[in-house]
Amino acid sequence: MPPAWYDGSLSGGGPVGHPEEDTCQRRAPPIRDLKGNTLGLKPSQKKNLQRLFQRRIPPDRVLTPELARALTEASRETGRQIGILVDRRGNVLEVYIGDAKGIVISELSRFRVGKSRFRGVRFLHTHLDGEPLTHDDLTDLALLRFDLLGAVQALPSGLPGNVHLAWLKPEKSVGDPWHLEEPVSVHELDLDFAALLAGLEQESAAANRDSSQVSGTTRKGILVGVTTGRLEDLQQSMAELRELADSAGIQVVEVVTQRRRDLNPRFVVGSGKLKDLMITAMQKGADLIVFEGELSGSQMRAISELGDLEVIDRTQLILDIFARRAHSRDGKLQVELAQMKYSLPRLVLKDDFLSRLTGGIGARGPGETKIEVLRRRVKDRIARLEKELEQLSGQRRLRRSRRTRSGIPVVNLVGYTNAGKSTLLRTLTGAEVLVEDRLFATLDPTSRRLRLPSGREVILTDTVGFIQDLPEDLARAFKATLEELDDADLLVHVVDVSNPNHPDQIMAVQGILEDLALDGIPQILLLNKVDRVAPELMQAALETWTGAVPVSALTSKTLTPFLNAVESGLKMVDRALVGPGLH
Repeated sequence: MPPAWYDGSLSGGGPVGHPEEDTCQRRAPPIRDLKGNTLGLKPSQKKNLQRLFQRRIPPDRVLTPELARALTEASRETGRQIGILVDRRGNVLEVYIGDAKGIVISELSRFRVGKSRFRGVRFLHTHLDGEPLTHDDLTDLALLRFDLLGAVQALPSGLPGNVHLAWLKPEKSVGDPWHLEEPVSVHELDLDFAALLAGLEQESAAANRDSSQVSGTTRKGILVGVTTGRLEDLQQSMAELRELADSAGIQVVEVVTQRRRDLNPRFVVGSGKLKDLMITAMQKGADLIVFEGELSGSQMRAISELGDLEVIDRTQLILDIFARRAHSRDGKLQVELAQMKYSLPRLVLKDDFLSRLTGGIGARGPGETKIEVLRRRVKDRIARLEKELEQLSGQRRLRRSRRTRSGIPVVNLVGYTNAGKSTLLRTLTGAEVLVEDRLFATLDPTSRRLRLPSGREVILTDTVGFIQDLPEDLARAFKATLEELDDADLLVHVVDVSNPNHPDQIMAVQGILEDLALDGIPQILLLNKVDRVAPELMQAALETWTGAVPVSALTSKTLTPFLNAVESGLKMVDRALVGPGLH
């Protein structure tokens, strides 16, 4: 019984058929395209390389000596590395041509792969200098999740030498994510590939089940920050990004920072650094990478395609938090509007069948048409959301005008997110509002009546917390909510004095108030969480922020000085209203 694969070599005039077959009557196989660096190849060399598609490997073999010789002879003849992509039935699916040092592997999107699965293909290629598997080889193995990676030494004679093999370990294995096999002669290679792969998939599936049982629904992420300035300045932003990730329910398994002269236009970080990130994500079971800066659509796509991981930026993370925390119709509409505006310039359909099919001026393929339809729908939805929000804004203006006519002064709580505004409102008024030690725990504004020590009533309103570099789309979407501040008689700027970065947070809030033209409204600076601050640090803060009122929103007895300050502030407002400017 003849073997199921051809046993001829490229130098021997092509494949040898079965003796009993009439080779003249056999149908010629279809010509397959070679991939990679084909420039400069002779027609005879291309023809020999295309014959590789006709070969097969038994399912239980990694590589046959005959196919290894065909690869090494072609590699020596062309002076280039030659690689093949082989499926689990032993069929050669692709033939890649590189240069003397390496091969670029492309177009693997049709080979589906999951987080804990292999791709279903192995990659075998030649090395001209007899070197073992390189770091780039092993990185490709990890990122592309090949079933197996092999390199055959192409001896100067064209014959195959030793074979170097590697495959991936189960998830969360100690050390490198790959196993390196000792090199062996191609003629002594007796590894049972089918049994090896079955064992690896079984171990990988078991490891993934164990990981899922431990972690539950918690997502694991890696935080990445890149700067062209000082790393010390970046650390503060990364600390806040970690808090945002915690608010979004993400378990941070690694924080990576990098200083670069210029940001990489495609990957933000360097390509080598990004590959290391992907391998780290594999080792630690992370399924998400969060970048501190804002990414363009092309950058998100390029980074996610490199390692099949979800990639988001700081803006998208904040939008996700807002989507989780918004409960009122107003808040939900505002979040959806911000998400739509954020996603509009990033709409890209990646499927190959949506690519442009026709050329020439004015010619449009189905992919372009489908993207345009999607963009138009998003724009229509944005227009409807803006109209609905404008109607809700009108209703809020009506309610505010009624409050104004009632003569009850309005006191608004403002401040950096997680400064303790909701806790203060609950302690003072007993309002049933969500209180959590997380960023953006409260989004929807809440108003309650408060009776001051003198008996005077005020309306105390809690608003959404501020943050440095608030995404522009989000700031525009929540402009309607912040309109509540326009009618405030007094602003109470709540500060988490226990936060080491509270001076920067104070400046950030003041900057936002200036942008909203609200800096002319009288303010009280409230230094909250004094119970968490050492006495000497508290004294230094009071000396820095003259006139600030120290309180602990958790303890009502510490709030009396604050209520007295509100009384005094409202009296100043009253005197201003009856001043000569209004006569």
